[in-house]
Amino acid sequence: MKRIMALTIMGLAVFAIHVSAQEDTGTRQGPPPGGGNRPKPPIESALDANGDAVISAEEIANASAALKTLDKNGDGQLTADEYRPAMPRR
Repeated sequence: MKRIMALTIMGLAVFAIHVSAQEDTGTRQGPPPGGGNRPKPPIESALDANGDAVISAEEIANASAALKTLDKNGDGQLTADEYRPAMPRR
């Protein structure tokens, strides 16, 4: 009887360690805590015209025109409220 009890306790301990290790290594299903995928910053969206996550030589050559699209008030300058991503609402 003592042997069965000891094996049961060891089995439960191994299971608890296994479950804990899965949570620590991020193997859980679903989005990560805190919201998952974040939107791209406006500057990245403006410069990466084709959305391939690479700013090519052609996109660099067009950077001036792309950045001008962020100038919402048309004053020829980019301020933080124009080039930073909008804060998410809670």
